[in-house]
Amino acid sequence: APSYSHPNLSVVGDDSQSIYKFRGAAISNILSFMKEYPESKQVILTTSYRCSQTILDAAYKLIKHNNPHTLESQLGISKNLKAGQNSAQRDQNPNGEKIELFHSERVEDEAEKIVNFIRQYKSDFKKDFKDFAILVRANNHSQSFIRTLERAKIPYQFLGPGMLFQRPEVKELIAYLKVLADFTDSTSLYRVLSMDLWQIDIRDLIAVLNVAKKANHSLFEQMEQIIEKPINISSDSKAKLKSLVDLVHRQQKLIKKETAGQILYYFLLDSGLLKQIVDYKTQAEERRALNITKFFDRLKSYEATHEDASVFAVVDYLDLAMNMGESPLAAEIDWTENDAVNILTVHSAKGLEFPIVILTNLVEGRFPSRERNEQIPIPVELIREILPTGDYHLQEERRLFYVGMTRAEEKLIFSASNYYGEGKRERKLSPFISESLGIDKQAQKQPYLQNSQIPLFEWKKTPDHWVEEAKTQPLSKLKLDYLSYSAIEAFRICPLHFKLRYILRLPTAPTAAQSLGNSVHYALRDFYTVQRSGKNEKKLLLSLLDTNWVGYGYTSKKHEQQAKELAKLFLQNYLKTLLHQTARPLYLERAFNFRVDPSLKILGKIDRIDDLGDGNIEIIDYKTGTNVPNQNRLNTDLQMTIYALAAVNPGILGKRVDQVKMSFYFFANAKKISTVRSKEQLNDAINQLLKAREEIEKSDFKCSRGIICRNCEYKILCNE
Repeated sequence: APSYSHPNLSVVGDDSQSIYKFRGAAISNILSFMKEYPESKQVILTTSYRCSQTILDAAYKLIKHNNPHTLESQLGISKNLKAGQNSAQRDQNPNGEKIELFHSERVEDEAEKIVNFIRQYKSDFKKDFKDFAILVRANNHSQSFIRTLERAKIPYQFLGPGMLFQRPEVKELIAYLKVLADFTDSTSLYRVLSMDLWQIDIRDLIAVLNVAKKANHSLFEQMEQIIEKPINISSDSKAKLKSLVDLVHRQQKLIKKETAGQILYYFLLDSGLLKQIVDYKTQAEERRALNITKFFDRLKSYEATHEDASVFAVVDYLDLAMNMGESPLAAEIDWTENDAVNILTVHSAKGLEFPIVILTNLVEGRFPSRERNEQIPIPVELIREILPTGDYHLQEERRLFYVGMTRAEEKLIFSASNYYGEGKRERKLSPFISESLGIDKQAQKQPYLQNSQIPLFEWKKTPDHWVEEAKTQPLSKLKLDYLSYSAIEAFRICPLHFKLRYILRLPTAPTAAQSLGNSVHYALRDFYTVQRSGKNEKKLLLSLLDTNWVGYGYTSKKHEQQAKELAKLFLQNYLKTLLHQTARPLYLERAFNFRVDPSLKILGKIDRIDDLGDGNIEIIDYKTGTNVPNQNRLNTDLQMTIYALAAVNPGILGKRVDQVKMSFYFFANAKKISTVRSKEQLNDAINQLLKAREEIEKSDFKCSRGIICRNCEYKILCNE
């Protein structure tokens, strides 16, 4: 083994919590380390400051069933943890509360029993909802608990991966896209009609459904006939149904020429839903708004990577993604500040802790799960680790159960049912229950008999006064981890505009100016990427403009053609400039990010960086607008200063400040203006950026009511 005069290598490991086999976690790693470094000192930590002694003792009984395939057995050490007395509660009750088992007939009863327990325990012991964690073995096992919590109006948050496509507000938008793609999809249409947006009387909706069923019509076809063939419903409901039919008809005409994302944005705008989303007042409403914007981000990503982003293509993609279980992350709000019951998988719970933990679905086939063969097994000869012996799958499931148990600080509940889903075979209780509680299997077969270690709770119906509304939860304080120049500038112009674009990231139809600018930028990017020697530069550049032309945002075909002619003129004049004739591009479209503070990252992208020789560079930013700053304004321009900060950052370009020149090129008058920065200016800029973040975080995001409001793409959402 290597020998060092000043050894400082340390490693930490706990084979009892090795739950990521697919990431290479194995006991052999620790054993091999000790063989490689025989002089290493071994320190065994046996004090836990998280769990009560009752929980630690039960977890220890469980994990000993993995012997002799444990470090404790292999090394002859003791890993019997003792609880550190670090709270007044433990001083009063040193061993902690007993572990309890809830046993139900069906999974729906299991969920109901757990929700009732949460209500009662919260009331009796003055707990918050966020003190409770419901742990599931797999993501799809959470649905029964989510539905029951929703019915009880108890706030919850799913802390595991994915779930964006499963959020109610997103499912409603997916349902609308499905209606556009297939108006006979009455199930999806019913979901759309059930949105709070429409406020359609449920009796009237049932009446329309019944008539449609008798006439063998789809729901939409029946709605189309409401005026011609009157139905006994209120005039208000009739008007709302007709307005939705008209909306669908209008937007179906856009399917051939617009993407699904763009049509969906028009739906939000035309229906008035966009205005409701923006004006959120509570955490629940904020999360709803952020989930919708995340869904639009997903659609944008799809459009960027697929030639066909029509309604039909996107609906097929969403169906496939949901059938395969794929779903992006839902909105991430600081869950520790949100008073809601936590639902997460046991894997996701690794490293976390909660006062009260409920381990659910504890039956064979669910926990422990059934072993699945690897689709592409790795040949044993290629595996360097010492392979485990024994039933390794059961051992890893037992370690996962150990992790779940030791997430609990005060109270631990085991929960199981006899039947799950449509299964007709009664499930056996998980062997981990008897292993951890030290009861024989015969006693475990009689779960309804009271046992001193596992008393069974049977709760009565919940009083109405236990129902708490999540809608009153106040908003958490805004925390900005990153900023860009464009975001800061947007806030300076209008705080409401900043909120809509950079917090909610509300999609808007592209403007003609944006499309023109993007077309020119993309054409020049490709122009300097391809080999130009021996080619007609003018012809090449104009052909690249055709290839990269963005045709959105124009009021008419004539307007678009005029813009394209202007872009051609811009580029032809550019080819005559010294900026092109002496061009030596080092980077094109160079993205950057750097920290000005441990908690604040600055992001951006530079159009072009040229090599000026002797280590000097020129940063070039293309401008298709007509607002040309004077030299004094340019010398203090924040965008240029941010570029300079990126250039001197060691992890990006690593230049000295005196090696950096920065220039704006304005196509409208074929003019380049340049500037430089000093060290003092860069230091001042850091304080300026931190101050900008502070102002944004404290803002109430009211509209500035400035001149920008006249042409603002968000003006329909402004209440000023």
